[in-house]
Amino acid sequence: MPDAGSHCPGAPAGLGPLLLALLLLLPPMVPAPRTSAQEVPDMMPPPGCSGGNCHPPTGNLVIGRGQSLRTSSTCGLHGPELYCVVSKLQDSQNCCFCDSRDGKSHGIENVVSRSDPDGRKTWWQAESGVENVTIQLDLEGAFYFTHLIMTFKTFRPAALLLERSVDHGHSWHVFRYFAHNCSGLFPGIPPAPGRRVSDLVCDQRYSDIEPATEGEVIFQVLDPSFLAENTNNAEIQELLRVTNLRVNFSKLHTLGDRPLGGLRGHPFYYYALYELVIAGSCLCHGHASECRPAPGSPPSVEGMVHGHCVCRHHTTGTHCERCQGLYQDHPWQAAEPGYPHTCQECKCHGHARSCHFDMALYLASGNVSGGVCDACQHNTAGRHCELCQPFFHRDPLEDPRSLHSCKPCDCNPMGALEGGLCDAYTDTTRGLLSGQCRCKVHVWGQRCDSCRPGHYGLSLTQSEGCQPCRCNVRGRVPSTQACDPSSGACHCKRFVSGRDCSRCLPEFWGLSSDSLGCRPCDCDFGGAYSNRCSAGQGLCLCRPHLHGRHCQELQSGYFCATLDQATAEAEHGRSLQPADPQLPVSVQQGQGEIKAHTLGLRAGRAHFARVVDGAGLSLLAPTVPRALDYDIVLRYETQVSGMVASQVGGWCQVVGWGSFLTVVLLPRVGELPGLRSVDPGALRRLQELHEAGCLEAARVSPPQSMPEACARLACSISALLHGGGLACECHLQGSLSTECAPLGGQCPCRPNITGRTCDRCLPGTFGLGPTGCHGAWMATMETPPWAQASGASPAPVLGTLAQASIMGPPAMWTAPVDVSCASVPPAMQVRHGWQ
Repeated sequence: MPDAGSHCPGAPAGLGPLLLALLLLLPPMVPAPRTSAQEVPDMMPPPGCSGGNCHPPTGNLVIGRGQSLRTSSTCGLHGPELYCVVSKLQDSQNCCFCDSRDGKSHGIENVVSRSDPDGRKTWWQAESGVENVTIQLDLEGAFYFTHLIMTFKTFRPAALLLERSVDHGHSWHVFRYFAHNCSGLFPGIPPAPGRRVSDLVCDQRYSDIEPATEGEVIFQVLDPSFLAENTNNAEIQELLRVTNLRVNFSKLHTLGDRPLGGLRGHPFYYYALYELVIAGSCLCHGHASECRPAPGSPPSVEGMVHGHCVCRHHTTGTHCERCQGLYQDHPWQAAEPGYPHTCQECKCHGHARSCHFDMALYLASGNVSGGVCDACQHNTAGRHCELCQPFFHRDPLEDPRSLHSCKPCDCNPMGALEGGLCDAYTDTTRGLLSGQCRCKVHVWGQRCDSCRPGHYGLSLTQSEGCQPCRCNVRGRVPSTQACDPSSGACHCKRFVSGRDCSRCLPEFWGLSSDSLGCRPCDCDFGGAYSNRCSAGQGLCLCRPHLHGRHCQELQSGYFCATLDQATAEAEHGRSLQPADPQLPVSVQQGQGEIKAHTLGLRAGRAHFARVVDGAGLSLLAPTVPRALDYDIVLRYETQVSGMVASQVGGWCQVVGWGSFLTVVLLPRVGELPGLRSVDPGALRRLQELHEAGCLEAARVSPPQSMPEACARLACSISALLHGGGLACECHLQGSLSTECAPLGGQCPCRPNITGRTCDRCLPGTFGLGPTGCHGAWMATMETPPWAQASGASPAPVLGTLAQASIMGPPAMWTAPVDVSCASVPPAMQVRHGWQ
């Protein structure tokens, strides 16, 4: 095969004898057998993935990186340079000129391949006689470097050293020394093989002068003599890793003719290299079985070893040197046989795109988990995005991986603390409830929107949220919320009122712990002005001369009037003659002679007046205390049935025959306050009046004693009619005491003294004094014949008259009358000839 890039005109004149002498010194020139890169034992596993770890294929790192090779010396760069091929001294064409100015002669790029595209041999050649020459390969990144093979065109160097860099040339470390005499050229460096694969030694096997051409220098990072060592050992992995390689040729071999002035320019001695094989693979730490071109790498050519790993095991990076973003739960590790050390996914519940590894957390967990999620999304937080951000809480009904698993805190700003912060999750041991807001002191509820029991008035301005209820414990209903949570109004017992339940309702008193709270005033409907009483003692406001809590007690010297207290006695009436114009016309005509009428006593009865046939009696109606309807009751004894009532002027005349005793005005009590149908308690009182026969007892003649219930009711009615108690006004001389009967007011009279106040003598007596009245005679009256005809009791007549004219018909009747006597029944008027 012809050489490329050299012009060989033959040896220059004067060099012939010298060449001949050198030729005689050389041993027979036998080319050394070539060693291909594939024939070098490789300690790396075969490409692919097996047993858990992966390995990309090994190739020549120089292929495709010719422009990344550089050298410190190249022949002919400044013009033609003479060199001689020692192995061809016997030929006439044994010397040539090297001219590399065209860039196609003997540049360093020729070591990539032994021939050019035309099949001509190519090589790199240094300047003649230059001993310290370097060749350097700059890789675009880190690669595994496994072995090196250099095939020389001339003698192999007498001494060289192989250096590596792992930081792109900033620092260099010697891999191996090579020399034919290690102790002399590299003193202090132990000879190969050393005790460990990483020992720095000097190898003497590849530095002999023979062969003169095709000699090789071979270096293996993992020496086969150290098979027992683990290739995944961190130290070995560091030995395999390179970013730059540099071969430093430091001494040329000579044939014993080394000039005293040095070899520079000597045409026989120079470095020339056919091929440089730097075997290796992309650095993937056992996590990839193939690689692709890395960004910024040289253009790809066939057979080129690329530097960017196609990572597996959830690793990433140019060299699979770290875990993927979401696979940082365990520390990254290089794969090992049987242990792929796959990166473990962080438990971020789908809320983060990346995480990072924290060794402290990993160790604290017992080497279980060390991943920390980064930038949790969807309002989540926490190492695993398992929590919610402040002001959000975990919805227990949502899957933790849901985009809506964290809901906003829904806190009432008036009742919540810390700006509306709530419990982010539920933890019963810590008393946490997801979504529970942090409430002010007197506020509760998940949203802090309600006052605690016993409080009210949720407000933003209240530091404690709500105010305490100010309820009277005696007045509020027990076992209920003390007050209205909005208004603060307390829930009062039945008879209690007020915002704070501190007052009894009107007509109630005595706030207490009783179930009803207060007791009714029960003021006497007549003795008190109203049914209201003092809140503390229940004292009713009494009418004059009445006292007691209920106003049912009379003051000393006062009494209550009976229902029939308003009376007019017959003895005080004015007699009317039969011809008196005040009498009805029908009565005046055809009537007999008027019998004389006298006053006197009859059978121990009260005073009476005898009215003879055709005569009449005119009485002034008693004074009434109150304007209302009254029933008129005529108490008399008759002999002949029949009685006529007629109106004469302003008088109401009653014409008849008999003994007339009294006219009584009975008030229609149903018209009085407290007894009207619309008044509280009226029906009960009226029923009591009816059941006790109070009204009926007041109508009879003579009056009967009243039951106790009637006496009480009569006293109440009296207080209503008269505006309080009535003064006894007992006569100082005629009465035994200033006190009178509580009902009716009858004073205790001295002997022969009569009248309610004991102010007059009985008929037939005289001389009212401290000892009573003295009697001279007692008039007796014969019983008139007509008085024996009837022993009937008097019958009432209803009316509101100021005056009435009474004539005694021999009958008893009841009819309503008013001032004009219009209320007399028409039947009676017609029967007696009234029109």
